[in-house]
Amino acid sequence: MAKLGIIAGMGAISPDLLAMLPPPVSPDLIPDKKDAIKVRLIFAYHTPHDIQSQPDWPNVGYDFRPVMKNMTDTLNWQIPGVEFIPTPSNGRDHTKGIVLADEKAGEIKGYMVVQLNCWNNCISGVWENTRKAMFYTTLPYAGDGGWLRHNSFIMTHLKPHYASFAAFDFSQVVKVAKAFEVLKDGTAEDFQKKAFEYRNALIPADTPPKGIKVIDDKVKCVTPDEALAKLKGLKILSVENVQRPEYAAEIERTLGIVIERVPFEEVNNNARAADEAEARAVAKSWMDKASRIEYVTDETILGCARIYLGMKKTLADHGAKAITVNCLGGCYTGKLDAYPCLGFMQLQDEGLMGVCENDINSTTTMLAFSALTGGRVGYVSDPVLDMANRVISYAHCVSTRRFFGKDGPESDFEILTHSEDRKGASVRSFAPIGEPVTTVKFNFKRKQIVLHTGVVIANDRDDRACRTKIVARVTGDYSKMELPWIKFGWHRVTFMGDFRSDVEAFAKRIGYEVVYES
Repeated sequence: MAKLGIIAGMGAISPDLLAMLPPPVSPDLIPDKKDAIKVRLIFAYHTPHDIQSQPDWPNVGYDFRPVMKNMTDTLNWQIPGVEFIPTPSNGRDHTKGIVLADEKAGEIKGYMVVQLNCWNNCISGVWENTRKAMFYTTLPYAGDGGWLRHNSFIMTHLKPHYASFAAFDFSQVVKVAKAFEVLKDGTAEDFQKKAFEYRNALIPADTPPKGIKVIDDKVKCVTPDEALAKLKGLKILSVENVQRPEYAAEIERTLGIVIERVPFEEVNNNARAADEAEARAVAKSWMDKASRIEYVTDETILGCARIYLGMKKTLADHGAKAITVNCLGGCYTGKLDAYPCLGFMQLQDEGLMGVCENDINSTTTMLAFSALTGGRVGYVSDPVLDMANRVISYAHCVSTRRFFGKDGPESDFEILTHSEDRKGASVRSFAPIGEPVTTVKFNFKRKQIVLHTGVVIANDRDDRACRTKIVARVTGDYSKMELPWIKFGWHRVTFMGDFRSDVEAFAKRIGYEVVYES
């Protein structure tokens, strides 16, 4: 693919994005709702800004108006006996007021909540204040973080009037929403039974992906004791530490890994002091190898090269193996001159490790299982569920391009803006199709490791949310995938190859429990 360079009109909606939206509905197709039951359709997002004005999924500048209109019209067209009343909301208290007013009026029979960006907890305003039928879903690559966390909590404390479902294709969501029709003569409990009947019928069986040759890649791992020997004394630098100190103590006790705090200023000063010729050579090497560069200037990439050199110098000064940076906080406050995404990729090329968002948990997970697998490189992501296809999309604006280790093959990659704010430079990397994956993460408070497996079936270029999106078909019991997110957070760490049994042996050796997500 040829490099595209800077393209004018970058605020325009991409064709990929338009293809993902519910299509417009002709008003002539929407039936009369005179005798229909009423369901409030709550859109959870940063109101009153219909065009997103702050960094968050799906991205700054995203226009929610066509999404909300097309979703509302589609529901009212496809479900004739129900009138869906669109209502924006921006949080628990706002939604609580809407629900309490509905309780007094007595006309609303149920609620459908659509999470449009990540963290507005509107669903709790419904869940805590009514026993009417509730259905919770999300706009893919937009509200997934909030949906996963909030829905995980509610599903763990399930009440008999609640149902949830998520799918890339909104027509599949509509099939579950048809359960609202039972409220004509039935109860909220009847709604739940029907919704679970519909959604369970939509989740495909655990069969190999069609049309894809699954690669036989059973990883030859070292023993748990050999892995622990490699880990002992390794150091992770936490750039602006926001983690709990007791977790650092547990990490050192269990794995022998030491966590050390480093301020933004040290990394940024090292970046500013970097040799200019070396920085330009690094930037040129990235640009020469990238299969596509879009929306990003040469000067921006040069700034990323300086940050890479600054991180590498900081690692050397502290004798550390890995660095994790509160990149969003650093860039949004001006404490970092550039995003470190490209630098993380380069560090991983060299056998070091760089992880975004100052996520010590995920960084430790990457270190531990890289040691176990003989040097394979993990990919930290914000996962997105598509229940109708039993897939999970691992999304982030940074990725390794050497999934099999520093001496392994190099994947194609692109250089694009960081997605949430459309600034800086980040990475879109492509994983090999058909490759089995093992996804893991520690919970050091609970002394657990969460795990699921799958097979890579696609690399999604959707314009929303993070740039790298590795899509895997999940093996095992997919209906369990909603549950662990409240306990393990949003991030997961994915490695190429199948080494589930080795994770089990490693967990047993350190006295941890394996929690199977699927």
